[in-house]
Amino acid sequence: MAIAQQQKPTDKATSNANDFRAAMSAASARDHDRFEAHLRDDVTFINPMVGTVDKAGFRAFHTALWTGLPDINYKVERTVSEGDTVVGECTVTGTQRGELAGVPATNKSVTVPVAFIVDYENGKAKRWSSYLDTATLLRQIGAMK
Repeated sequence: MAIAQQQKPTDKATSNANDFRAAMSAASARDHDRFEAHLRDDVTFINPMVGTVDKAGFRAFHTALWTGLPDINYKVERTVSEGDTVVGECTVTGTQRGELAGVPATNKSVTVPVAFIVDYENGKAKRWSSYLDTATLLRQIGAMK
């Protein structure tokens, strides 16, 4: 019995890390439905560009982001997972072909490191926090020097 108890947290951590990678794949494909299948209905999304929002706000954020960067790609560099929490380090790339952060299309490429901390409950994301250097993003699209 003790062995099974020791393996259970590792299995959950691995499962959550795999779910995070699958969610990032769906985001790279700009597939709302496939991405949202990884979220609880009561998910909370925290991001420096929009603050704290619910699932509908998360979708609105992605709609705007994916319009601004229609070729966006989330490359998962690594994950660290413990229990119900996954930390994902990603490199986000894309070309600004639409409005982004109030800036009209520039056709400039962006490369931004992003860290995500995702708390899971019953196999789905309950809280999703994004941490990124918005100044780097704004400099790359010419909105800031």
